[in-house]
Amino acid sequence: MRASDYRRFLRRLPVMFFAGLVIWLLLRPALDTAVSASSQLLIRAFEYPRVTRLVAADHRAEIRRSDFRADSKIPTVALTAVHFNTLILLALYLSLPRPFSRTQLERLLMGWSVLFVLQTFNLLFHVKFLYATALGPWSMAHYSALARNIYGFGRYFTDLPGQFGAPFLIWIGFNWDHVVRLVASDASRVARKK
Repeated sequence: MRASDYRRFLRRLPVMFFAGLVIWLLLRPALDTAVSASSQLLIRAFEYPRVTRLVAADHRAEIRRSDFRADSKIPTVALTAVHFNTLILLALYLSLPRPFSRTQLERLLMGWSVLFVLQTFNLLFHVKFLYATALGPWSMAHYSALARNIYGFGRYFTDLPGQFGAPFLIWIGFNWDHVVRLVASDASRVARKK
C-alpha cells in the first residue's frame, strides 16, 4: 500500500462517517428492537420467574416487569447510547479500499455481528445494574454487594472502553492486513519527510 492510500483513507473517513450516520439512522429502529430482544432473551434465560420484558419505544428500552406494581414508574435505558458505535464501525469499514468487495462485506458482517453481541451485553448490564442498585430496598434484598459490584463493573466496562474501543478493535481484528499496510505506508511517508 502506498502513502497515497493512507491519505485517501484519511480523506474518506469524514465522508464515510456521514454515510455511516445515515445508515445507522435508517437502521436505528431495527437495532433498537434487535438489541432489546436479544438482551431480554439473555436476562430471561437466567431469571426465575421470568418477569422481565424489554420494550423498545422512542429509542429507549422500557424495562417492564410483571411483578412491578401497576402504578410503578417504568425505568428506561437510552438505546442510542448502546448502539451508536455502529456508525463508527461503518465509517472505518467504508473508508478502506474496495469497501463493497465480497471480502470486505463479509468482514463487515462478521465485525458487526461481534459488535451486536457486545451491544446486547451492554444493555443487559444496564438492566441488571438498575435492578441491583436503583430499586431501593428491593435491590438490597435481592442482590448482594458482590452482585452489585459485578453488575456495576460490567455496566461501566461495556459503556466506556466497550463502547468506544470495540469498533476500533473489531475493525483492526478483521482488517489486520489493511491496517498494517496503512500504518506502514504512513511510517514510510514520515521517514521520507525526514
